[in-house]
Amino acid sequence: MFYLEYDLPQLIKIAEDRLRIFDAERLKVPKPLDALDFIELENGLNLRLDPQRLTPNLSIWGLTAFNDGYWWVWPEDAEMPVKHSVQKGTILIDERLLQPEVNAGLRNFTILHEGFHWVLHQKVFRRQKVALSKHFSKEDINVRIGNRKPAFSGIKITEWQANAAAAAFLMPGQAVTHAFLDILKIPQKKTLPIKWTPEIDNQIFNMANMFSASYSAMKYRLLDLGLLTGIAYSSEKTNLN
Repeated sequence: MFYLEYDLPQLIKIAEDRLRIFDAERLKVPKPLDALDFIELENGLNLRLDPQRLTPNLSIWGLTAFNDGYWWVWPEDAEMPVKHSVQKGTILIDERLLQPEVNAGLRNFTILHEGFHWVLHQKVFRRQKVALSKHFSKEDINVRIGNRKPAFSGIKITEWQANAAAAAFLMPGQAVTHAFLDILKIPQKKTLPIKWTPEIDNQIFNMANMFSASYSAMKYRLLDLGLLTGIAYSSEKTNLN
């Protein structure tokens, strides 16, 4: 599959440039975020969000439409899918991710992931004879961001790119680093990373809430920023709660 050669510094710069336009204060200061605002507002991406039941079993979380087309959706209690028209510049999100009981950080990351497909990959998916990007699922959210581009297939690389940009936007490096040092009361001169302990977990949860992220996303962000060590990346399925 055709894909664009973004490296991690480029992805971080793209994400931070977008954040600078949307809310520059978040680059330095932990602030809550509703990713819907970034998707829909004019100082964000100015795209349409279309909540639908994308599959019966939540196996697909989101898609991005780069051309006019359609998707088969599953209205609640329907035995068969129905054809649903989609316009270019629409992000489809499974409507169940918008329910109040769903982890807000997971919802934010899913929406941002789809938004950065639009930012990064219009040339990629416009070359395909389909209307929508490869869908985002619970498997894709576990594609490790890491510090280097992975040796994946083309489609997995596009997922990695969208994940990396979404993480840099939701959890900006400078703001996360300052919050980490402050909340754990780490002296500026202390050598980093520090080793994870069970006691640190509560602080990771606190930091996740500060940035409207999930615990897992914040944990991996701390690893990738070189602030924390001693936790292995997990391939476990992400829990919606």
